[in-house]
Amino acid sequence: MSQQPPVEFERLRPDQIRRCREVADIAFLPLGALEWHGLQAPVGTDGLKAHDICCRAARRLGGGAVFPPVYHGLPGDSFFMGVTDPADGEKIAAAYGTESARFFGFGRHGGMDVQEQWLAYQRLLRMSLETIARFGFRSIYICSGHNPLVHWAKPVAVAFARASSMAGQAVTIDVGGEFDAAGLDGDHGGKWETSLMQAAAPETVDLAELDRHPKLCGRAHGADAVDATAEQGEAWAEACAEAIAAEARWLVENHPQLPKRHQHGR
Repeated sequence: MSQQPPVEFERLRPDQIRRCREVADIAFLPLGALEWHGLQAPVGTDGLKAHDICCRAARRLGGGAVFPPVYHGLPGDSFFMGVTDPADGEKIAAAYGTESARFFGFGRHGGMDVQEQWLAYQRLLRMSLETIARFGFRSIYICSGHNPLVHWAKPVAVAFARASSMAGQAVTIDVGGEFDAAGLDGDHGGKWETSLMQAAAPETVDLAELDRHPKLCGRAHGADAVDATAEQGEAWAEACAEAIAAEARWLVENHPQLPKRHQHGR
């Protein structure tokens, strides 16, 4: 019985890359943030769940490739680590064994201000798209596990699509959160994200941490995380993957047309 080749791009050999593009000429680029998701879930939840859903979508297509998540370079104002609530910030900092002042960054003391940070992040995304296109992919699906990043990724996607078209090597790009295509809605560190992580990487989740530290339950993350289950996460992940695979298939079959808009108004 032949085993299906991996869909993770970094694990593919050149011939496998060529063949995956022949089946479905599309690459998936997950985005995430390294941030607080409660004591029960890993700091890389955003990128890990988006990557898992993209892998499921690629397997549904029987082709395409999933690139490693882009984590680094995110400006501090996009985090939800208790920055807006000093009381939460102090408790969360203590959980990390650090100081809450570090959450605010070092821009006031000679570092990059928030605007510079966002420009640097958008350039990082642009270079990521350049890298993907250099391997021959004609369509790219950017899947953000950290929902605010959608709004920063869209202008980068539009600019790169125009540049590739002018160069005579058109690359069509769609951008959305992991739940957008399915018309669902997510949360931050609550039942949604925790359930998805239980399905994607169960060894990274420990719900008992919420019982051990009741004062931090619901602090800067969803209090309904206690209701998370791997079964619910599996159902949500499959629903998201099915919808994303359908949109990815549209990109492949209608290249080089612009991608369709999500029907649920997001």
